Amino acid sequence: MVRKLLFAITLCVFSVSCEAQVAPAAGTTHAPLSGSINLGVNYWSGDWGRGDINRWGPTVSGTATIWHDFSVIAEGRSMIWGGNQVAQNFKYVEGSGGIVWISDYFGRFQPLIKAEAGFGSLTHPPNGSGHAHQTSNTWTLGGGFEYHTYGRLWTRVEYDYDYFTGFYSSLSGQTHNLNPRGITFGETYRFGRSGSRY
Repeated sequence: MVRKLLFAITLCVFSVSCEAQVAPAAGTTHAPLSGSINLGVNYWSGDWGRGDINRWGPTVSGTATIWHDFSVIAEGRSMIWGGNQVAQNFKYVEGSGGIVWISDYFGRFQPLIKAEAGFGSLTHPPNGSGHAHQTSNTWTLGGGFEYHTYGRLWTRVEYDYDYFTGFYSSLSGQTHNLNPRGITFGETYRFGRSGSRY
């Protein structure tokens, strides 16, 4: 009887300790208030006419982690280089801030989703409004991923969709949202002790 009892206790202790060893570690690799800076390039469509305006431009952003995988983000982007002859009169510069979620669940490959509000400046071809420049509030939705490249460097690729509000259209004679959108890619440098972890 005593042997059976000792055997049962040993079995329970061994089972519990094995279960504890295989349990995944809780938590996130994004330490609170850790940050990053990203430098990159945009290739965007200006949402003009038949969609003939496609331009390049620099982008820069910075983040600070506030809770688990959520960070605040401040970002500036532009469309100022290249394109066809019509595009030479189209320049878009925008600054915004908001929230970005970058999941570390998948290790080296980390998907991201973001939402931002900001302010944009647009120089454009004639549109029947009598002026060729406009500023407006903007809203941005975006998504993509970061991939661990080396050390603290991560390669970022994302797609962003802007809402440039209150734009006058010569085609419809009404105001609506203009939707510049496209791909952004570049390198992120992550600060802090978790910058090179995944």
